[in-house]
Amino acid sequence: MNTSNGPRRFRGMAVVGIAAAALCVGFGPTAAAVAPARSGLPGLPRTHTADDARQRVIDRAKTWNPGTPQRVPYDQGKYHNGYHTDCSGYASMALGLNPPGLNTVALASSAVSSPIAMSDLLPGDLVIDATGDNNTRHVVIFESWANPARTSYWAYEQRGGYGTDHRVLTYGLKPGSEFHAYRPRVLGGGGDPGSGGKYWVDTFANAIGYREPNTDDPQGTLNKGTNYVYCRVWGAEVRNGNQFNHWWLRTDLDRTNPGKNGRGAYVSAYYLAKWGNDEAKDNAGRDIPNC
Repeated sequence: MNTSNGPRRFRGMAVVGIAAAALCVGFGPTAAAVAPARSGLPGLPRTHTADDARQRVIDRAKTWNPGTPQRVPYDQGKYHNGYHTDCSGYASMALGLNPPGLNTVALASSAVSSPIAMSDLLPGDLVIDATGDNNTRHVVIFESWANPARTSYWAYEQRGGYGTDHRVLTYGLKPGSEFHAYRPRVLGGGGDPGSGGKYWVDTFANAIGYREPNTDDPQGTLNKGTNYVYCRVWGAEVRNGNQFNHWWLRTDLDRTNPGKNGRGAYVSAYYLAKWGNDEAKDNAGRDIPNC
């Protein structure tokens, strides 16, 4: 959020991306993409690197052969390629987390993911019941909506009594459900933007804010000047010539686009007036903490 409008240096930029059965309880930069061209610089071709990351989650989920005779059997006490063969081990594997994987409660923690609205689910996001008992806690991997009304969705899951499955679910869509939607940090989530402190930075130009740390979904604008930010996330590279930055800063925007959310949006640290390549520091020279 902006607090002043003093003059700042201005740079053009481009962006380069980095690229009904028993439930369970878990245990224990290279592709080109472009933001709006500045200082008369032409736009370059872009690819949706966030989509690539999400597709990798889905591709890994498919490696356990869901819904086929070759599916991985469900067993909390066994492993497949190093991962627990329960719901949270399966989700951890799909996200590319270290084996043997996290438990269901840990997957829902702010260290790993952040809560989002069910209506905001994208491929690779999680739907988790982390508040039930030992017989009901569960996690599934969202793939896509099953109908235009969004009354059900396709998901991948490792479920008790069956194993790896790919089916239509309604978890989290009914009032009072203990299932909630989460966005993993590896896909741009992590933490509550209002839960930590504020770090003050100077930005040299108006900056577009995005829903995730890439340029796929603009939410509004952060005005140039002195602004507060909450934390930083490593994401798509923003570059102009030999100036670049992979860090994105979570903040509240000054202007929000119609139908979008300006709270907790991401602005590239490229816009920081005081610091260099791949630096994300506040005005006092302290590293902004990771989200």
